[in-house]
Amino acid sequence: MDSGAWAAVNGALRTEMRLDVLANNLANVSTNGYKENDITFDSYLTGPGPEQFPMPDQSFLGLRGPGDIPFPFSSPATNAIAITYPAAPSTVTKVNQGALQLTSNPLDVAIEGDGFFVVNTPQGRRYTRDGAFEVNSFGELVNKDGFQVFGDNEGPLVIGSDPISIAKDGTISNKNGTIGRLLRVGLPEESLKRAGRNLFEVPDNQVTDLTDAKGGFHQGYLEASNANVVRGMTQMIDANRAFESYMKAIQSLDGLDAQANQIGRLG
Repeated sequence: MDSGAWAAVNGALRTEMRLDVLANNLANVSTNGYKENDITFDSYLTGPGPEQFPMPDQSFLGLRGPGDIPFPFSSPATNAIAITYPAAPSTVTKVNQGALQLTSNPLDVAIEGDGFFVVNTPQGRRYTRDGAFEVNSFGELVNKDGFQVFGDNEGPLVIGSDPISIAKDGTISNKNGTIGRLLRVGLPEESLKRAGRNLFEVPDNQVTDLTDAKGGFHQGYLEASNANVVRGMTQMIDANRAFESYMKAIQSLDGLDAQANQIGRLG
């Protein structure tokens, strides 16, 4: 595969991965508290000859060694020039605020500003912006999957069956007084890792307490997804056009190779 064809294949692969990310964003435009993803790519410049092999800590699409990587990686010419190849892609989560939507459900809570709710899962603590909560049979505040919502006491919030009010600072009260306070934590954007079920995970040492930070909690509201349908559809159209262009380029280059081979046989 010559460098022109490899560049076209590389572009098509990158665009296909971007299409997957954009499609997932569009599929979650109605998911409470969803944070859209974007994908970024990096490149590195190889040396000539055998030095074209990727460095040990670099890969693309999970390919790391000469046996896994197609030509020109697998059969570098000893006199080949340096070539730029793609490094592994990176997915970035955009944490900008979604719109606050009134539900009037007293167990729905939206966060305004930075921070995440903390829930207790079988795999440990996870974090979310989805504040569609319920009360389980033990009187505990839980999310839609039944995971306990943590308060600032680093444990579950037992609220019982009486009506509750939630102040902007997260304090939960009923007719008998204060029950507890919602825990809000800060997470570094670059460390966010999706854990399924609209949850995130990060290393424990990167979590910060934001209970007293600016913004606050809004009872009877839910935060909408920050994915934008119009923007997402526009990006999908652009990416589809780019993918089609790359595929046409690959087909054209393949045709030129076939013609060159035919001429070589005739000669």
